[in-house]
Amino acid sequence: MKSLWPGWRRILNVSSSASLAGANLTLSLLLLWFADAAEFGSFAMLQVSTGLAYGISNALLGSPLLLFLKEKQPDESQLRGFFSASLLLAALLSAGQVLITLGLAAAAPVMLWASMLVFCGTLRWFGRNYALSVKPALAVSSDLTTSVLMLMGALLLWAIEWITLEGMLLVCAIAQCGGLLALGRTHASLFMTALFRRDWHAVKHGVNQQGKAALTGALSVEATTNGHSYLISLLAGPAAFAPIAAAALLFRPCFVVQGALASFERPRLVQLLAAQDRSGVRLAARQMMAWSALLWAGNALLVTALLIWPSHGLWEAKDNSMMLYLCLLWGGIVLLRSVRLTPSLFAQANDQFGLLAKACVTSALVTLPLLLTLILTVDVNASLYGLIVGEVIILAWLYPTYRRLLNAQATEVQSLC
Repeated sequence: MKSLWPGWRRILNVSSSASLAGANLTLSLLLLWFADAAEFGSFAMLQVSTGLAYGISNALLGSPLLLFLKEKQPDESQLRGFFSASLLLAALLSAGQVLITLGLAAAAPVMLWASMLVFCGTLRWFGRNYALSVKPALAVSSDLTTSVLMLMGALLLWAIEWITLEGMLLVCAIAQCGGLLALGRTHASLFMTALFRRDWHAVKHGVNQQGKAALTGALSVEATTNGHSYLISLLAGPAAFAPIAAAALLFRPCFVVQGALASFERPRLVQLLAAQDRSGVRLAARQMMAWSALLWAGNALLVTALLIWPSHGLWEAKDNSMMLYLCLLWGGIVLLRSVRLTPSLFAQANDQFGLLAKACVTSALVTLPLLLTLILTVDVNASLYGLIVGEVIILAWLYPTYRRLLNAQATEVQSLC
């Protein structure tokens, strides 16, 4: 009988992504300890918008690239087309980050490093997705390099007593650039040649077939999961967003490691479905469900320990009741996201981007007005109830289709036996 344990390759990949989570957590905690609430809230908001840039890249280029690479002999010039498109998209997304910093009334240096972070980070994220399909060891190397540079930068900032928003963004931008270089010379040569010799046919086909629906899904997911971040930061200011961001920060390890699991499993699941390996598909589903639950439980235990021991210095003792309230809400949100991770992954691997888009758009149409109403009529913390409603709607859309897919796999396996 095959085990639910994921194997050393998956553990290595998840460990490298966990190192990124640890490095991000270190930088965020330093700001939480030494900077004011407005700087911490701005950093958290810019981290959210950077994550959105990665999600857009994954939707428009990552998903079509994954399906393109499953062909037996992918055309080299068409592959360079994806790399060329990645450069263009990274430039557009970095310009979008500039607009967000303007909305936060950030200083010019913050604007510069925030846009550089998005540009280098988006290119690295695209390259990481490509490496996971062709040479996963490069993705691990890139993650570890980025993590080490972030931690070294954090140590330097602490040593010179420059724990500021500008310093943290500078460290993050340099670290992403280093992680991009760690993807290797072959990867760099693909970027260079893509500037002069490329074929856009596969990119256009992928965007039309999967990318548009995936982008709709990514933007509506962002509206559902992070709409409160944008609304609170723009309506009430970064300082008002800081307590919610601090509670969310405690669950960040679960978010990042589950995302790493999904990135690793997506190409593998595409191959299993293409090969009609039904037993492998069902095992992958059980593994994802089991490990998502385990990661949530481990993170919840960590948060519980921090709430029981409030003298750790992350927040003042008088704020412990508010943090308990926020952490309970975030715990429920993260649990729902953990449950829907596997159905979402199966929908992507099974080329059901239309279903994903409908689920996420429906959720966003309900969640955004609800978030705005809760923020204006109750308080900013109540916006988390809107996120819970949005997660339930997405899960209600995806789970029945996911169960039908698994039941069909089981029926076909039994008929073969």
